[in-house]
Amino acid sequence: MRTRIHSLVMLLLLGVTLILPPTVAAQEHGGGSPNPLEIRYDTALWALVVFVLLLVILRKTAGEPILEGLQKREDTIKSAVEEAKRAHEETKRVTAEFQREMAQKMAEIPKIMEEARRDAEQLKEEMRAQSAKELQTERQRLRREIETAKDQALHELWNQAAQLATLISAKAIGRHISEEDHRRLIDETVAELSQSRTG
Repeated sequence: MRTRIHSLVMLLLLGVTLILPPTVAAQEHGGGSPNPLEIRYDTALWALVVFVLLLVILRKTAGEPILEGLQKREDTIKSAVEEAKRAHEETKRVTAEFQREMAQKMAEIPKIMEEARRDAEQLKEEMRAQSAKELQTERQRLRREIETAKDQALHELWNQAAQLATLISAKAIGRHISEEDHRRLIDETVAELSQSRTG
């Protein structure tokens, strides 16, 4: 670019030197100062030639690159504007989508809270039912244990009572009862007592 400007300046100086000699010659021949309004065809012709030459040279050397540079700059600006428009539209779309999703999530919050409350109530009821069931099971187990202990205590009591009765009756009868007789009497007594309890 600098060499082009340098060559343009040189051409301009050449043109000026081509125009000046006729003017200087006219001043030498006339002896006085030239009339600025006087039309000089030779100077006009040289000025026209230099102007056309400069125009052609400038068009070839500087015009096309300048136009090309301006076109590239215009294309760059257009593409930047298009890219900015696309980015703006994309931002608007993403923002609208985000706001839509946020509104949807905000609308779901009461539903989620209601479900959480229902789940908590259900869990509380399940825990209450489980506790009641476990308590009922524990009560039944304790009742069974009490009944079993009671039956064992009564059985032992009846056994001791039967042994005592056997000893007393043996003394009263005056003879000793065998172990087998003793066991049979106990079983009969327990059976009679059980019948009397159930009856």
